[in-house]
Amino acid sequence: MFSKLARSLRSFIQTSVFYYFLFLVLSLLILYPTLMLLTASFFTGQPGAWGKFTLGGYQELLDTEGIGEIIVNSFIYASTRTGISLTLALIFAWAVARTYIPGRGLMEVLLPIPFFIPDLLTAISWIMLANPQNGLINRFFIEVFGARGPVVNIYGWGGLIFHSVLHTTSFLYLLLVGFFYNMDPAYEEASIASGASPSQTTFKITLPMLLPAILGVSILSFIRALESFEDPYLFGTPARVYVFANEIYRVLRHRHPPQYNTATGLAVILMLLTFALVALQWKILGGRQFTTISAKGYQPRRVTPHRFIQWGIFGLFVIYFILAIAVPLTQICASSFFKVFGLYKLEHFTFDNWITVFHDPRAMGGLRNTIVFSTIAAAGVIALGGCIGYIRIRTRHWLGPTLELTAWLPWTMPGIVLGLALLWAWISLPQPFNLYGTSGIVILGFVVHGLPLGTRTMQSAIMQVSKDLEECSMAHGASWIQTMAYIVLPLLRIGVAAAFVIVFALSARSLTIPLLLYSYGTETLTIALLYYYEEGYRNITAVIAVIQLSLVMGLLLLERLTRPRLA
Repeated sequence: MFSKLARSLRSFIQTSVFYYFLFLVLSLLILYPTLMLLTASFFTGQPGAWGKFTLGGYQELLDTEGIGEIIVNSFIYASTRTGISLTLALIFAWAVARTYIPGRGLMEVLLPIPFFIPDLLTAISWIMLANPQNGLINRFFIEVFGARGPVVNIYGWGGLIFHSVLHTTSFLYLLLVGFFYNMDPAYEEASIASGASPSQTTFKITLPMLLPAILGVSILSFIRALESFEDPYLFGTPARVYVFANEIYRVLRHRHPPQYNTATGLAVILMLLTFALVALQWKILGGRQFTTISAKGYQPRRVTPHRFIQWGIFGLFVIYFILAIAVPLTQICASSFFKVFGLYKLEHFTFDNWITVFHDPRAMGGLRNTIVFSTIAAAGVIALGGCIGYIRIRTRHWLGPTLELTAWLPWTMPGIVLGLALLWAWISLPQPFNLYGTSGIVILGFVVHGLPLGTRTMQSAIMQVSKDLEECSMAHGASWIQTMAYIVLPLLRIGVAAAFVIVFALSARSLTIPLLLYSYGTETLTIALLYYYEEGYRNITAVIAVIQLSLVMGLLLLERLTRPRLA
């Protein structure tokens, strides 16, 4: 009896030590950089040199002439982008999941694709097409129709909203379509049986039942807009449209000396805003319980809209597909095979751009670093997220919710803010813990950035594996390690593959994380892409963009081909 108690006590102590060690790791990865950023906002120095304690940074920030405009611009941008994208995503999700319309299967396949295409790639493509200096659209109108000046200008509010809506719509569609698929049709059938028309049922039953999900997704989209960097930097900066993200980058990279005090103050304000919005989202989704999925087997109820609505939605999808996928990808691929940007004649066709890139140390080093860094980050997130998910789902330890909340904290930190926080955190430590200038700090950035979605994916996968299987295994004499190795992990392989693809794709397409953390030799492919774009090498930029796209899409295709097929 005493030996059993001793073994139980020893097992409890070992388990508790592991839980505390895991919390320590998360604290070093997430809480420590966050506290460093908050602390740095009260000092006058720069990363590695604190300077003097002061509140002048915030006072300066409040007294800055353009700070009000930056806040207003940020909220206008986030609200407009969210409103338009949400409307389009709701239309597409409803059409795919709940209607019979022409091309529904095609829409289901193609609508998710823009989410996986790097924003930087399509943004650069549209700039090549519609910039007022030498954009191909403007050149076409000048040469063919004799226009005396540019007819379109991608810079400014128009281009900023236009391009951000294209990729945000796909993201929101992916979040919303599952809710439409999984909704119990009993309420809608009751509405129809009571004499309501399909349109009345949609607006009075379907959408109100989805209201908590729609509100939660809207807040999430608003947060992503506030933290967005690529679109404001590429489309807003040339037209002097500044929001939080590109203003932080501007005061760090385009002012001499860099104004770290102002940048950290802006970063803290943005982080607090996003944290408040995330808390609001959790309250909305957690405080109201709407039952949309029942235990009964059912198929989603589909309606047949009026022919005008059917073809109107399909036409809207065709326009979206052309603008979000066909035009930018065709432009960027074509540019990679011609000597001179914009001269797409057979005599100018060449492979020289590709040969140049394959012999370029910056581009090839960026490709190698991207693959290595993203792979290590994905593996790290799977290990951490799996442990956190298992503790949260399978145990009642008090650290479970704390670990989950800590893992989700980076969701409130925009990429540019997270990069600045990691810079302050790891440059301030003595050797050998000072990671600034090494590949380690970029990998840590990718791990922290991918941890929220990776943890949620692993947690969902663990929830789908019944605990009875583990108990049965242990009842037959298997140890916990044997149970994990031979029972649980094989059943989690689909979730592990999904988490790997998500984190790898997020890391491979990330610009804001390495932007403030890279040094010579640790550049990623996105850094090389931005460098050649800013230097004006359009054809080289196009080649690197195609390589980056092929990397992400190839991984997605591999995951799809190796996914187990259901009988």
